Amino acid sequence: MDTANSLILCTVVLAACLALTAAQGSPGTATFYGGADGSGTMGGACGYDNLYNAGYGVLNAALSETLFNDGASCGQCYLIRCDTSRSEWCKPGMSITVSATNLCPANYALPNGGWCGPGRPHFDMSQPAWEHIGIYEAGIIPVVYQQVPCSRQGGVRFSIAGSNYFLLVNIQNLGGSGSVGAAWVKGDNTGWIQMSRNWGANWQALSGLVGQGLSFAVTTTGGDYMQFLNVAVMAPRWLLGLWSVMAACAAAGAMAWSPGTATFYGGADGSGTMGGACGYGNLYNAGYGVNNAALSTVLFNDGASCGQCYTITCDGSRQGGQYCKPGNTVTVTATNLCPPNYALPNGGWCGPGRPHFDMSQPAWENIGIVQAGIIPVLYQQVKCSRSGGVRFSVAGSSYFLLVNIQNLGGSGSVAAAWVKGDNTGWIQMSRNWGANWQALSGLTGQGLSFAVTSTGGQYMQFLNAAPAWWQFGQTYTTYQQFVY
Repeated sequence: MDTANSLILCTVVLAACLALTAAQGSPGTATFYGGADGSGTMGGACGYDNLYNAGYGVLNAALSETLFNDGASCGQCYLIRCDTSRSEWCKPGMSITVSATNLCPANYALPNGGWCGPGRPHFDMSQPAWEHIGIYEAGIIPVVYQQVPCSRQGGVRFSIAGSNYFLLVNIQNLGGSGSVGAAWVKGDNTGWIQMSRNWGANWQALSGLVGQGLSFAVTTTGGDYMQFLNVAVMAPRWLLGLWSVMAACAAAGAMAWSPGTATFYGGADGSGTMGGACGYGNLYNAGYGVNNAALSTVLFNDGASCGQCYTITCDGSRQGGQYCKPGNTVTVTATNLCPPNYALPNGGWCGPGRPHFDMSQPAWENIGIVQAGIIPVLYQQVKCSRSGGVRFSVAGSSYFLLVNIQNLGGSGSVAAAWVKGDNTGWIQMSRNWGANWQALSGLTGQGLSFAVTSTGGQYMQFLNAAPAWWQFGQTYTTYQQFVY
């Protein structure tokens, strides 16, 4: 091969590599606040207060509404670099990882709510973090970002506030996905009590637990479930509003295996698993097929886990392990809920706090011997690989739009969604149930575009996904797909 052709080949390969690298991130913008030392970023809408004490330090950012996701993103980590293709104010080759610790609210005194307005992925970073990637005089720069696993020092921390009849716990310093998907508390004299998000990273229990030692259980948004037993000993050793308790346990790893159990349902061909609490209907048409599972409440997370992928193996080291098929694994998609059965003790296998997979029989038989019925398993959430693009199945009425969002790759599940008609701006949707997202708007007769943020933090727009003559009951397929 001559020199000229070699040079052309190298140039093509380099361009392809650069394009692949760029594809690993989403476009956004970034400003800075908090002063040269970042001290003005302490506190914030996640409730972490002193960010050094909480484990986050000065490399932090306030997220726009589309990324903040009502606090569900608190603690997540983002790798950010300045986009040199869109600005001369970049520091080329530099990147920085920041933790989400605050909300950058929309400013409706500005057009479209300003940089942090609806639908805009924006980071208002601490000045020390921002100056790693941008030249100070610019003030604002275009960026490319992606959510990445968090690496933390020490263990998970629980900061306790509230009253004698109300417990408010700020959960801090999570590794892995960095953020909390669900949480429970248990007193010495109680069972596990499910908590709900109050605001930011604060989780509440309407229970009087003063005078009892406290244990906690947490499911991360990455799907890791961990129990933190006897974290706060009996009063007066823990005091409301005064103690931050560090769990003597390593932060959950991004790819850690977690213990659970698995049963099967739906018949030998899996046909009985069609439909389900995610609303996908025919799972073949939705892109998921027969390797699927119904998740217990702790994993299902009110539908936020719909579409996520889990690699599961039978755990031969535990009771029931003699029914394993050693060395085998299977990857399933979450398509249904396995509800508690309160006719059984503690709600049965799918009772509160139990990570359980009720798998399709064909998937289950990859790892277990059918005569067992139930087996101990190890599982981890993994990246989803899909055929084709994201799909939007449209239902509703003249004044109400219900969209089932299907076949996501990457993290597999939807964190936020928007719809836009030919004659409207972007309208934020809310989760109705499962993977169904609603907009209280009449959009018949208009072409539809959609925007989606995955639970992995990737934001994508699907422009002109459905033509003006779309019909209820139809599914519209795109050619775009998520990476994470």
